[in-house]
Amino acid sequence: MQDNGLPSECDVIVIGAGIAGLTAAALLAKSGIKVVLLEKQPRPGGYFMGFKRKGFVFDSSIQWLNGCHESGFAGRIFEYIGSDYPKCITSDRIRRYKGESFDYLLTSDPYELRDRLIKDYPDETDGIKRFFEDCRKIGIHFSKLNRCLRAHQTMPSIEKTIFGIKMLLWAVPVWKYLRISAEKGLDRYFKNNEIKKIFCSEEKFMSIVMPIGWVFVKDLLFPPVGGAEVFVKWLCEKIQKSYSQIFLNSSVKNVLVKNNKVAGVSLSNGQVINSKYVIATCDIENLYERMLPEGAVPDKLIRRLREVDLYYSSVTIYIGLDCDASDFGLHGELIYLTLDDIPRKDHWGRDPYKNALVIQSPSARDKSLAPGGKSTMTIHCSASIDYENFWKTGKNFERGKAYREFKGKYADILIERVEKSLGVTIKKHIEVLEIATPVTYWRYTGNRNGSIMGTSPTDKNIRNRLAHYKTPVKNLFLGGHWAEYGGGMPMAVKAASNASLMILEKTNREEFKKLRDVMDFK
Repeated sequence: MQDNGLPSECDVIVIGAGIAGLTAAALLAKSGIKVVLLEKQPRPGGYFMGFKRKGFVFDSSIQWLNGCHESGFAGRIFEYIGSDYPKCITSDRIRRYKGESFDYLLTSDPYELRDRLIKDYPDETDGIKRFFEDCRKIGIHFSKLNRCLRAHQTMPSIEKTIFGIKMLLWAVPVWKYLRISAEKGLDRYFKNNEIKKIFCSEEKFMSIVMPIGWVFVKDLLFPPVGGAEVFVKWLCEKIQKSYSQIFLNSSVKNVLVKNNKVAGVSLSNGQVINSKYVIATCDIENLYERMLPEGAVPDKLIRRLREVDLYYSSVTIYIGLDCDASDFGLHGELIYLTLDDIPRKDHWGRDPYKNALVIQSPSARDKSLAPGGKSTMTIHCSASIDYENFWKTGKNFERGKAYREFKGKYADILIERVEKSLGVTIKKHIEVLEIATPVTYWRYTGNRNGSIMGTSPTDKNIRNRLAHYKTPVKNLFLGGHWAEYGGGMPMAVKAASNASLMILEKTNREEFKKLRDVMDFK
């Protein structure tokens, strides 16, 4: 990767070296296209960019992955890029539901959890059986989307019609689940409020059902040995071996436009790279309101984007322990720590005393992440960037003493909650402590408000058609999380693949057909 020697022109420019930008660049480079990938940070990876402290390795914000197995969509795309792609870790211990009055473990065999619930709540036997059977069916049903992830913009008219019918037929069986609240969904199965407390933190019913459904189809995976950054290193290697280039510390200032057609980019240092095509995987606010010329994007679209429903940001505490995390009862699974008798919305609010927490020890699954006899631990919760006067930062998010003290106190509250709930003493075993706030995520990714995944699939966003690939500027495509509703590895890879396919359709029909067939599972 280079910090200088920028070419004056190339075939395609990709803005942003997160997992979407890296995937798009690798796909196009494999097809013989000369790609220049530009990243403003000194390291590539975005949310997949890990970091090291004193021999401990931490993933920046990845808790689990799906779609990465051999028959998953991301797995298929990575296999197409190279058969040596990193393989994710499977685990017997998946998710632990831990409240004040309950403690249940979801394993790779969901029926074990079902049977324990039946034992504890015999009067709810029928509802419990129906619930787990519906989770299984939904998991199988959603796995069918692996074959329906090509964007309709890459299809001829007849194929678009067939695709629309397929998607309608797919949606009908699950429509009753997609839009209902957690409370209404649980009421369909259970009468006892005690069993409902197990799922007390989710707002949507699908958020309760899908993790169990993914386990049924073996699609809830953990990052590969070495952490999620292994994907980043692998993709960088594939890009460079194809004679395309990655430039770090390279911030795009403007996207150049001539006659409403993209012409290249100019960097903050004044350098210009000419190109017929650009894929932007960066934040859409930066792209539309700062990088493009005034008037290039209709005011109506900009207004809708300003009112978008975003995914939350987060606080993550990264801990290096001088002991094995199994001493604390941490064995690699995700622990969802909740409070029993507070409103559901408070679990995803701003109060560190009430927020639902996600705790795990990645080194329990992957010993390479910590020195011998030691371990890693992360504590994660949702958060917003405007909390307490933007986390006690200055006018332009300047991070001074007040910010460091405030996030330290916030982290202390979360650690103390974990200690109390698990009955352990963590603080005296801490060798490394790093705290990421929404300000941190905003700084490193540029995503509005530090959002972890961009556009949420709410009714308002879908009605406003906010997710899109083709921009108002010809040959400028979105290829990151703004191109799709939802987030995570599958959506990033889907967006990157479709944006690449749209360029190949214009530049190389043979390579277009190859990638199209992979995406269609032919």
